[in-house]
Amino acid sequence: FVLYFPTIFNGFVWDDEEQILNNVAIHSISNLPSFFAGSTFNSGGAANGLSGLYFRPMMTTALSFIYTFFGPNDFVFHLFQIIIHIANSILVFLVLFYIFEKAKLNLALPVAISLIFLVHPINTEATVYLAAYQDVLFFFFGILAFYLILKKQNSKQIFYATLILLASFFAKETGAVFAAIIFTYLFLFEKQKVKPFVFGVVTGVAVYCLLRFGLAGVFLNKHGLTEISRISLAERLINIPSIIMYYLGNFFWPLNIAIDQQWVVKKINFQDLILPCVLIFLFIKNIKLNPRIFYFFGIWFILSLGFHLQIFPLDMTASDRWFYLSSVSLVALILISLDQSRFKKYLFPAVIIILFLLCLRTWLREFDWHDGLTLYSHDIKISQNAFDLENNYGVELFRIGDIAQAKIHFEKSTKLSPGWWTNWNNLGAVYEREGNLALAESYYRRSIDNGNYYLAYENYGKILYR
Repeated sequence: FVLYFPTIFNGFVWDDEEQILNNVAIHSISNLPSFFAGSTFNSGGAANGLSGLYFRPMMTTALSFIYTFFGPNDFVFHLFQIIIHIANSILVFLVLFYIFEKAKLNLALPVAISLIFLVHPINTEATVYLAAYQDVLFFFFGILAFYLILKKQNSKQIFYATLILLASFFAKETGAVFAAIIFTYLFLFEKQKVKPFVFGVVTGVAVYCLLRFGLAGVFLNKHGLTEISRISLAERLINIPSIIMYYLGNFFWPLNIAIDQQWVVKKINFQDLILPCVLIFLFIKNIKLNPRIFYFFGIWFILSLGFHLQIFPLDMTASDRWFYLSSVSLVALILISLDQSRFKKYLFPAVIIILFLLCLRTWLREFDWHDGLTLYSHDIKISQNAFDLENNYGVELFRIGDIAQAKIHFEKSTKLSPGWWTNWNNLGAVYEREGNLALAESYYRRSIDNGNYYLAYENYGKILYR
């Protein structure tokens, strides 16, 4: 609480506005049934309307509960998110303590792993960005199910505990990775629990598919706005080594952290493909662990990271919050390996120093999240050529009256992503403010043609009226 205290007073940033403030459907918990019958985003201000590409009703439900009882109180939203992150860290400790005790490993390691997970700056985004509620929620239900399955011995109890995984699926699609992680552990260490677990997972997946594809009609589509989502699978595969290196780089040296990553590696070269492959190979080669423990945490890392390696195109090239689940397994692999090496006597003094440095970096990063203008003005220097970051920075500049600078960033956003709709609408608002109604009208029309954007319809209507 001391570490994350500054973020409790942060405002709503980026998708927080669309997911919470403008999302009429979540403003009353009486709309709960509709959360399982649609997507997660504000559908243009329509009452009880939810649209978009994602099916995350558990996140929508959590946000709705908070809004129903506390209203648009950013303090309460941030407080609950931090509490869930703390609960996740405690559950990580409990799960790892059970596993390490069974594997006869150093029982001080789960303390170190869970503390690093708790304070690492790469997890700041998942902890303070309200639109990332799905990340802390899917992790909470997934790790809770893991803990209960480890503790239960009766087949019926294991089956019921497994159904908690369904809540993880409903929070975010990545909940499916937890099912694979738990199955891997049971297969390697407790085979007698595999059958009731598999039966529970199959039941949960059937319910999930029925609600998502049958009731809500949310299929596996892509929006095609980002460059990474528009290129072919073969071209995306070229990006995998660089994406892995991005996460490892930010994990070991978390200085240049930014909310939005939209870069793309377009051709095979030494720096972006061959060098990362060599470094990853050397990293894996130098990890010396008990084989079954290595397989378990290695599969955990591969599965959780593989979900975000653009095999199926995502809306960013990389995002720190997507490393939330992977970070646990990476820390475990490193600390277990060091604990079994000649450096063992230096391990815990080093962990204490590292924890202090990580806390300091996280504390500093939190101040970037104070409000949208502070965040975007900082991150745009690190993540260059990100069309949505350019647009968002322009919005904040427009709000404070710096129209000239806002125009520059809106124009850059439209050049980077001419198929988007929000940036064209915002650029139209700039020209309307400047009195050029004809050009404003054409940009509002462009926004409508691109995506039926509800604000563009409102602005276009006002232009016609004038």
